[in-house]
Amino acid sequence: MSPPRDEDGDRDDVDEPSSVEFDPPTGTDAANGDERTESGRGGGTVTPSEGSADASETTSESLRRTLDDLLPEASVDSKWWYWIAAVPLYFVVTLVGGAVAAGLFVFAGLLDVVGFGGLASLSTFVLLGGVAALFGLVGVAIAFAFPVAMYVDARAVEREGREWAPDPVLWGLLAVVAVLVTNFVVSVPLALYYLYRRHEELGTP
Repeated sequence: MSPPRDEDGDRDDVDEPSSVEFDPPTGTDAANGDERTESGRGGGTVTPSEGSADASETTSESLRRTLDDLLPEASVDSKWWYWIAAVPLYFVVTLVGGAVAAGLFVFAGLLDVVGFGGLASLSTFVLLGGVAALFGLVGVAIAFAFPVAMYVDARAVEREGREWAPDPVLWGLLAVVAVLVTNFVVSVPLALYYLYRRHEELGTP
């Protein structure tokens, strides 16, 4: 006959499974997790257009900071726009000077026919050659000053906060291209248009 079992002892020997708290996922947690996942995916994705736009903006700002450090400050009351107006003025003087030079050569040729024996033509050539060389130096000075004046004056107009706020970097680069590539052909209408807009906005020139 088997001895009676101790029911209390048996209950003590049996390891009861420990209760583990389980927190079922709620709808809010799942939504938050999805939002975190989506935000993580979105933050790590950069489209080519966004990347190029950021790079372009950074380059423009860096170029502007460099030019601001190198070029002088000016207000809209300064006379920097004189150099811009010098471009169409120089073009007009060049046309008139060319016509005058042609007339002088014709007159000198007539004098040589009358009896100066080429002396009049030679003297006219030397005289007009010196004037042309001096005039060429003036043109070089205007070619260098035009882009600088365009940037400085456009920056001053932009800082006024008017309706027309020209981008100084853009206008300065346009002036550089107009002088180097087109040899004053495009710089004349560019300068005239800028001065027209400046007059409409500020009343000067």
